[in-house]
Amino acid sequence: MITYSSKNRPVLKNCPLCGRLYADTGSGACQKCYNAYRDYELEVKKFVEANPNCSARDIVKNTGAPLAVASKMIQSGQFAMNGKLAYPCSRCGKLIKAGVYCSECQQAIQQATANANRMAKERERFHANKKKESGKKSTGLNILKILRGK
Repeated sequence: MITYSSKNRPVLKNCPLCGRLYADTGSGACQKCYNAYRDYELEVKKFVEANPNCSARDIVKNTGAPLAVASKMIQSGQFAMNGKLAYPCSRCGKLIKAGVYCSECQQAIQQATANANRMAKERERFHANKKKESGKKSTGLNILKILRGK
């Protein structure tokens, strides 16, 4: 199935893995890279079935699959391992068993988000106050008072 644009033409994209131009079929990569990814997935599945208490690093070392492939498979829940399979945090690399970030990185991200939201609200208040002040100076009554000399 080929994805079509609004003019009913296939959408051409560059493969994010190898950079080649390809017609987007929804796979997210060219056919060659997609097939390689699927081969890695099969190898990883076989290895995890044979070694249920392995880590993501064990998978990479024994299958040759990139860490990104193994981590993505684990994070997407392809293995029902009840939290036994550990993989690296996407931010700091610490081994975790659930989610995308470790608890420390989650807290840091939440704090940064809260700070950004607070700063945005302060900026909005500042600009609103500035508009109010400038609005008072340019009202019609003030202009008339200036013209009359009062």
